[in-house]
Amino acid sequence: MSKKIAEFSYDLHSGLSSLSVPEFDQLPVLGMCATLAVHIKGLGEIEYDVLRKVSDHFMSIPSFALKQVVEILDAIEFVNIISRGRTIEKIIPNIPIFDNVYEGLGQFASNELSFNEHEDATIEILSALYDAPKNRESLLAKSGINKILFNRCVTLGEKSGILTEQMARGKSILISPYYFADNLTGLADTVALAGAPALQSTLQKIKESQGWPLSLVASTGRIGNVQLTPTEQQLVQKLASEGIVKPPTISFGAKTESFLFTPKPGGARLNAANREIYERAMAIISAVRKGQLLPEEYRIRSPIAILRALRNNGFLGSNSEASEQYRNLVVMKVAHLKEVASGRWQLQLHRTIENEQALDLAIELLEEGTVSNMEVNQEARIALSKGEEYIQSLISATELKKRQKQLTDPQAIEEFDQLVMQFD
Repeated sequence: MSKKIAEFSYDLHSGLSSLSVPEFDQLPVLGMCATLAVHIKGLGEIEYDVLRKVSDHFMSIPSFALKQVVEILDAIEFVNIISRGRTIEKIIPNIPIFDNVYEGLGQFASNELSFNEHEDATIEILSALYDAPKNRESLLAKSGINKILFNRCVTLGEKSGILTEQMARGKSILISPYYFADNLTGLADTVALAGAPALQSTLQKIKESQGWPLSLVASTGRIGNVQLTPTEQQLVQKLASEGIVKPPTISFGAKTESFLFTPKPGGARLNAANREIYERAMAIISAVRKGQLLPEEYRIRSPIAILRALRNNGFLGSNSEASEQYRNLVVMKVAHLKEVASGRWQLQLHRTIENEQALDLAIELLEEGTVSNMEVNQEARIALSKGEEYIQSLISATELKKRQKQLTDPQAIEEFDQLVMQFD
């Protein structure tokens, strides 16, 4: 759970941005640490003045908070600080390329931080909404959170954009747009109709077998090696038909096949610049699933092994089905097809950073079922590797941001008014 706490702190900071919320204490700081860490991972030495401007402009980390954030990252050995006296001059990122940023920060939070009741309640609510939307009243009852506290956390979540409330079939449904991006109205209706547990179990089964052909779900009642209940089978069809999940399709001959993936995450988890990488990853998985599960003649035994071979070698062995199976990858400029013999085609990868990232993501989706490292703003990373003049030109192109007024607790307003009245 400690890793999830760090992830949720990232999400919360992304939503709150420049809002000041007096109910929160440690969680926003942890969120700033997570945000900065994922953006500097793998970078070289960074001038502190550049870091200060980039983190404020792109990451909503105000200058006055940056020193504390950097010192926390230094304490967990994510950065080395180069100082002159009390002045930080540079930082050197020190995050191993294969280490998970959130795991390190989660361990730090568990050992060093103590959250208040608003922060604990917010983490619990976000944790519940991560897997599936929930009926508001059911979530309140199950959580055991005080109702006033629960309602305040929901209000803060709505103000920050990290959750939204939808009415469906007379029920109030809480959804996080951070974890579910498409057709929230249809998603709320699905929860109100079938219940959150049924939806959650359905999405979990899709997650465990990303890219499973929709026709096989209909004909066998299974996803992967797992049997679906009748309700889950109906939910799969509803999710696909209403665009809550948007299955990529492959046409081969007179047939068209759709492939199931879990719902696309929102902007906090899938930065706009990375959406095309995500789309390419789904197309890659769909192509190898077609070869694995719906082959004409040449069956792919291990989709993960075939994708690793493509990543490592830059090409796949030729066969007569490649021209149809990999057509989408050619259209999306992931690869091209080379005819090496009459009617036999070899898939050859276009070696670009984006395509290699898409391949890595496709392998990760098949192995883990989830999207990671797609929250990073690539513009911010580019700015961090440039000089101060570059980031200054970006900042001057926009108006100075104003820190928004804090989200004030109604009880605090009343207490303040009572205090003022004593001096009238």
